[in-house]
Amino acid sequence: MDYTHSELIARNDAEFEQLLAMIDGLPAERLDEPFAGDARDRNLRDVIAHLHAWHILLEKWYADGEVGGAPAIPAEGYTWRELDSLNEELRQQWQDTSLPELLALLRASHESLQAMVALHTDAELAAPDAYAWTQGSPLGEFAWECGGGHYAWARGVITAGLGLPTPA
Repeated sequence: MDYTHSELIARNDAEFEQLLAMIDGLPAERLDEPFAGDARDRNLRDVIAHLHAWHILLEKWYADGEVGGAPAIPAEGYTWRELDSLNEELRQQWQDTSLPELLALLRASHESLQAMVALHTDAELAAPDAYAWTQGSPLGEFAWECGGGHYAWARGVITAGLGLPTPA
């Protein structure tokens, strides 16, 4: 990840807009359609919940890190090797939330992510040692992976899950 502050904001927004355009382009009857296969994310709601849940994780890491804490990354009780279990737990947490509610939450958490990025200079976003809590990774990488990179991933999951044509 080697983007400037303004490039990161623009790329996150562009990927987010592409995701929303994809969802907006789906016929209403496909919005609740189960995905093909047996992947963790079983429908569009699960994918949107996943994105929002990771925004929340980043917000927690950031808030804790900004006051000198050492956030549990990826989450309390989990290591990166246990990511599948964490993602399943996150999926379960949102099962009673509707897709429209989740889309509204995702829009808000995307804006929060972008506001966090806007607070930082190019150097603060790019330097791996700028913040102790990021454990040697640049803050900008966290913002990209939980933002634009994740939105691109989501489009791929939705495309595969619903059997949509792969974009050119």
